[in-house]
Amino acid sequence: MSNLKRSMRRIFWLLALCFFLLLGYLGKLALVERQEISGNAYNPRLRYADETIRRGDVLDKDGEVLATSALQNDGTYKREYPRARMAAHITGYSSVGKTGVEAAENFQLMTLHHEFLQRLSGILRKTELKGNSISLTVDMDIQSVAGNLLGSKKGAIVVMEPSTGRILALQAYPDFDPNTVETHWERLRDHEDSPLVNRGTQGLYPPGSTFKTITALAGMEHLADWESFTFDCTGETSFQDKVIHCYHNKAHGTVDIKGALAASCNCYFAALAEKIGAEKLAKTMEQAGMNMPYHFELAYSPNTIKLQKGATESELVETAIGQGRTGVTPLYMAMLASAIANEGLMMQPYIVDHIVYANGETGKNTVPQKVTEICTPKEAEILKEMMTEVVTGGTGGAAALGGVTVAGKTGTAENATGNDHSWFIGFAPAENPKVAVAVVIEDANYGSATPIAGKILRAALDALE
Repeated sequence: MSNLKRSMRRIFWLLALCFFLLLGYLGKLALVERQEISGNAYNPRLRYADETIRRGDVLDKDGEVLATSALQNDGTYKREYPRARMAAHITGYSSVGKTGVEAAENFQLMTLHHEFLQRLSGILRKTELKGNSISLTVDMDIQSVAGNLLGSKKGAIVVMEPSTGRILALQAYPDFDPNTVETHWERLRDHEDSPLVNRGTQGLYPPGSTFKTITALAGMEHLADWESFTFDCTGETSFQDKVIHCYHNKAHGTVDIKGALAASCNCYFAALAEKIGAEKLAKTMEQAGMNMPYHFELAYSPNTIKLQKGATESELVETAIGQGRTGVTPLYMAMLASAIANEGLMMQPYIVDHIVYANGETGKNTVPQKVTEICTPKEAEILKEMMTEVVTGGTGGAAALGGVTVAGKTGTAENATGNDHSWFIGFAPAENPKVAVAVVIEDANYGSATPIAGKILRAALDALE
């Protein structure tokens, strides 16, 4: 009998423990994760809303309205997007479900500040109930320049403040008009060019020669003789079963790491990677945050890293020049350029600056946070100097600006399904970086990323003055 009682007590305490664990989990969902759940794309309740509440506005950093709700004759509200396509991949849409900021900040946009007072005023004064508005970090002057430069070229532009992680512009094409998503839903959903996909945060591309910044960093970290290591480039070199070619088979002659980065010599960086080894290069890739999760308000794709210890020589040299199976987003490449500009500190990107309540007060300001330290300040300074030479005397001359020193790296990424992609990452002024950029243009026959990057850097610097 005593054994039975003992067993019953054990079962009781086990059930009690399970109950309190469940209670704690539900409390965590309700109190801690409710905003994230509210904005999750898989939440079916995103399709529904309290029609008595006017959804808050989405504003750029200067207060320009990017999304608002207009009262209709039937007493309901209709979402309107004054800048339409120009900010489509940022605002997202709020009709057939929600995306972009509309999804990420759904909880705040439908939350009443001082709810009791608002509802009381609504009853007594017939004033409307309005949710909180969202003030973004985006500067629509820079965003518009980026959109016009991109035009009808497939690709993306990401502009970031290196010291904080603030997103100043995020442009992608193909795009869509958020005002007409519901009307054209089936065509947009099934379109072969995937206009609903934000290429700036969700597009995965081989990084091409922009990746050589990471290979160069790996050389600095793992090779004692990295400064004196040279290679005689004849335009092509064989590694195991892989033949590496320089662009147009151009022979660069005997080059060191600085000359090779400026000339974007594939043969040199393949040989450097062979000397470094797959395990150490993969370690530097991890250290550079390529496989590190980070918070960002908009949906983004994680980078793909396939290089591992024991990789074949072919896999190693392909990875070292930004080909192979490595895939990166333009957002990450802007973060990488920003980290080099910011003495090796990679900042967490953010696009929501603060909340604006219905009474005009502000709150919930975003505080900049570090993601990781990709390298030492000294290593970042060396990379900065080498990237400056890329623009002043190397492949990145088209990004040069009068009166401003630009640091950058060009890239041409082979595309198995078509023409090569064109890349540029960089920042300016090199001596005191205020803005960083990543530009990718799909099918480079329709334009190079480098001159576009120069123009967007100029526009961003002018806007920040």
